[in-house]
Amino acid sequence: MAVLLMAGGAALCVVLAVQGFALMRSGERIAPDLLPAAKKSRRRPEGTILNRVADVAGRPFTRPMLELLGPWRLKIRRRIDAAGRPGNMTVESYARQTAGLLVMFLVPGVLFILGGQRFLGLVVVCGAGQNELLLAVRMRQRQDAIQRTLPDFLDVLAVTVSAGLGFRHALARVAESMPGSLADEFTVALRQMELGTPRREAFEDLRRRNSAEALSQFVTAILQAEELGAPLSTALIDIGVDMRRESAQWAKRKAQRTTPRITAVSAALTLPSIMAIVVGGMFYSSGADLGGFFG
Repeated sequence: MAVLLMAGGAALCVVLAVQGFALMRSGERIAPDLLPAAKKSRRRPEGTILNRVADVAGRPFTRPMLELLGPWRLKIRRRIDAAGRPGNMTVESYARQTAGLLVMFLVPGVLFILGGQRFLGLVVVCGAGQNELLLAVRMRQRQDAIQRTLPDFLDVLAVTVSAGLGFRHALARVAESMPGSLADEFTVALRQMELGTPRREAFEDLRRRNSAEALSQFVTAILQAEELGAPLSTALIDIGVDMRRESAQWAKRKAQRTTPRITAVSAALTLPSIMAIVVGGMFYSSGADLGGFFG
C-alpha cells in the first residue's frame, strides 16, 4: 500500500511540474466579447488537460463553491481582469475549476497525510491552489508587459493624434496596430466608452484594473490635461517623454532586484559542491581511516 501511495504521489508531482511549466509559458487573453470582430480567430481552447479535467470534476460543486466564495467574488473578479482573463476565465469558471482541483488534490493529499506521508501529502494538497498561481503569474507578466510597452504605444498615439485624428479614433487605430496586453486594456476602455461610459470613468476603471505605475501616471496626466484644456497632441508628447524616462528607471530597478536573486541561486548551487571538495580534501590529506568510522 505504501508503495502505491508513493508512486501516486510521484505521478502527481510530475503533473504539478508540467502544469506549472504550462502556466509560465502560456500567453495572456481577455474576454473575446470585448475584442473587435476582426481579432477573433478559431483557436483551440486555452488550458491544459488538467484544467479541463478539473472543470469537469468541479461542475457538481459549482453552486456551493460560488456561495462559499461569495464575500470575495468582487476581489476574485478584479484579479481575473488584472490577469487578462486567462482561458476566458470568469468567476463561475474559477469556482468550478477550484472545486475540481480540491476534489483532485485535497482528497489524495489527506489520504497521504493519514497514511503517514505528511510531506508528500502537503505537496499534493498545494496542487489545489493552481488557479491562484495562474492568476498571480499572469498578473505579474501582464503588468510587466504593460509597463514595458507603454512608452512606444504613447509615441505612436501622439503621432496619430498630431496627424489630425480624434483621440478615441487614434486610440482605436493604435490599439489595432500594436496588439498586446496594453492594447487589450485600451480596447476594453474604448468599448466601455462606446456603451455610454464617460471617458473619465472608463480611464479610472482602467487604472483600477492594473497595478502598473506608468499606466496610472498616464491616466492621471491625460485626465489633468483634459481638465486644464491643454492641447492633446502636446500633452501626449510630454507624457510619452516622461513615461520613457520612468520606463528606463523601472528597468534599472528591476535589474537591481534580479541581481541578488541570481547571486543567491548561484551560491546555493555551488556552495554544497565546494564544501564537499574542501571537506573531502581535508579527510584525504589527513590520512584518517574512514573504514572504522563507517563500521
